[in-house]
Amino acid sequence: MNSLSRLSRRRFLGATSAAGAVAALHTASSEVPEEVSEDAADTDNGSITIAGIHRPQSLDPGLATDAETERIVRQIYEPLVGIDQNTGSFEPLLAEEWDSSDDELTYTFTLRRDVLFHDGSQLTADVVVENFQRWGRLDYLYGFGNISQSTPLAFPTVFGGYFDSEECVLESVEAEDDRTVVLTLSEPVVYLLQALTLPAFGIASAEVLVDSDPGLVSRTPMGTGPYQLVETESEDASRLTLQVFNDYWEAIEGPSEVVVRPLPRTFDRLRELQRGQADVYDLITADNLRSLVQSGRMILQRDPFSVLYLGFNLDHPVMSDIGIREAAARAVNRPQLVDRLFLEGSRPAYEFTPAALSVHSDTAQQYAYSLSDAQELLEDSDYDGEPLEFFYPINTTRSYLPQPEAVFAAIAADLTAAGFRIRPRPVRWGDGYVDQVMSDSSRALHLLGRNGGFRSPHAFLSPLFGQPSREFNFHDENLVELLNEARAESDEETRTEIYREAADRIQEQLPALPLAYPISGLAMNARVADYPMSPVLNERFAEIRLTGT
Repeated sequence: MNSLSRLSRRRFLGATSAAGAVAALHTASSEVPEEVSEDAADTDNGSITIAGIHRPQSLDPGLATDAETERIVRQIYEPLVGIDQNTGSFEPLLAEEWDSSDDELTYTFTLRRDVLFHDGSQLTADVVVENFQRWGRLDYLYGFGNISQSTPLAFPTVFGGYFDSEECVLESVEAEDDRTVVLTLSEPVVYLLQALTLPAFGIASAEVLVDSDPGLVSRTPMGTGPYQLVETESEDASRLTLQVFNDYWEAIEGPSEVVVRPLPRTFDRLRELQRGQADVYDLITADNLRSLVQSGRMILQRDPFSVLYLGFNLDHPVMSDIGIREAAARAVNRPQLVDRLFLEGSRPAYEFTPAALSVHSDTAQQYAYSLSDAQELLEDSDYDGEPLEFFYPINTTRSYLPQPEAVFAAIAADLTAAGFRIRPRPVRWGDGYVDQVMSDSSRALHLLGRNGGFRSPHAFLSPLFGQPSREFNFHDENLVELLNEARAESDEETRTEIYREAADRIQEQLPALPLAYPISGLAMNARVADYPMSPVLNERFAEIRLTGT
């Protein structure tokens, strides 16, 4: 499918009228020269700059949990299974084919031939096995105390736990021969192939898998991906430079070099795009949209596949009261919040799974906005007006939280109107916002969100509620059993009903309040003809198309 047909099927963000959006497309297209000289084409294919948000937290794929880390990890490492950019379904990547047993307990993967890592070593089944074994021991390698305080990682979320846990359903990973890997499960994992597309399952070279130095994977990233990280002498130490891996197993038509500049403030990303210092400005915000459209920028949006929520600390002496949590839930005017501060197409959230997954429960408690109900619930509680510490990130933009300061201010105003006394706790995202949220016992409320890494309710529900977490200090064994039951249920209708029952339990106990399913988008200059947009953020730079290429 060519670039024009792909672009024409995407909806453009409606900052102004439909005519304005069409004008944006027309203007951006009209700036492309009809003929591009060979030298110009070479230049266009040479380097592109993307205005991102933050540097990756780590380049160890097994630790990847945030979008900015996953953005870079996807370019350097590759998992066994990929994602079809047009359909969103899974497709072969490092594994050229696979088979599963009738009982869905055994998966046999056949690896591609002649695939090299960036260090020149060969991809073999033994290397894949070594990666799986390492992911299953990350809690040991990095220290249980460190892992337990972080966002739940992909391996325990998908397989139920680490290898040393009774809950882990991955019994073994074995190399049958040089090109054959066999995974054996104790219980079915119906979404396994979808989950294996996560960047956290990117395969690293055996040369950097050193138990005594687990951080070597991050310091010296060696994958099989189309790009490799290179060191530069740039004055901006925060930027990352990726260059094409010349021995990549497939032809690469994308830019030969991609520079990712971390610019946390949305105004800075806009400015660099308008100055021509950036080719792609990601995570545009509603307050910048009009100027982008008026300047003729091409704007693309991702389908909503993330959720923003207000988290409660159930260990807090005030927030442990379900009546007070309900008062907070009814105090927040979600429709008004979304209408004022999010891009058009965003929707208020009343459950933790986006509508695209089709598992919403008609019986789950909605906690619709009612200031009078919130005030009455608070008056009937034991709350005496003590200040409640409310954590929120600053100096950042997230796909689920485009304007954190404004979102906090709106929610805090709603809570104050209901009778709560809020003590703001702003924390820079780059200063370890998530870690501070999870480690501060005085926290009452916080803002956070989740991107869906693959198309299953499990991608949202299990990391948040399927295992003990310090984020909410909430654990419901019955809920965990439901999620484990859904994990093994092959009948789609039955599995959907299980997820709906799980949603009922979550909303009934209210460890967190879903707020919004946000739309996120990016703007491009005239050098960019197409960008591989993906709701699950599977955006491989090798698929970027520049004008004249």
